[in-house]
Amino acid sequence: MKVNSANTFQASMQLLRSTLEIAIGLLVLGVVFCVAANVFGRFVLNYSFVWAEEISRILFIWVVLLGAGLSSLNDEHVSVTYFKNLVSSPVRKAFGLLSIGAIYVVCICILVGFRDIMAGFISVTPLLQIPKTLLFSAMPVMAVLTLIANSIALFKLFERSPT
Repeated sequence: MKVNSANTFQASMQLLRSTLEIAIGLLVLGVVFCVAANVFGRFVLNYSFVWAEEISRILFIWVVLLGAGLSSLNDEHVSVTYFKNLVSSPVRKAFGLLSIGAIYVVCICILVGFRDIMAGFISVTPLLQIPKTLLFSAMPVMAVLTLIANSIALFKLFERSPT
């Protein structure tokens, strides 16, 4: 039973990673299209597509924040391990707990801050009238992805044998 649930969890995490990779790829294509259209318009048609700048900014923000969540899920985020590798296993575990605790605090602050910002917030982008909640929603999505990755890291930290 435990092996089956572990396989289901691994399969669902792989599905989440694959979905994020596809979404990020499509968003990158959108950014490339918008920027290329604007460059073509400016230099060939002598006309600037104002919608392209606005959409590319929104897509770029989503690319960055989804990419941050994906890198957390893949355990590929930036870390300094020089001093961590020099110390004993209990101290290393303490460093891991400190790091995981700090990430939890940041993610919870993002989620609470988003809730407070969105309470009564009605604003749209200047040209296309896209609700800014669509833009700001990238932050809690990244925070939730990072919380999932952080919870997995916490589980793995206590799962390891102290050798």
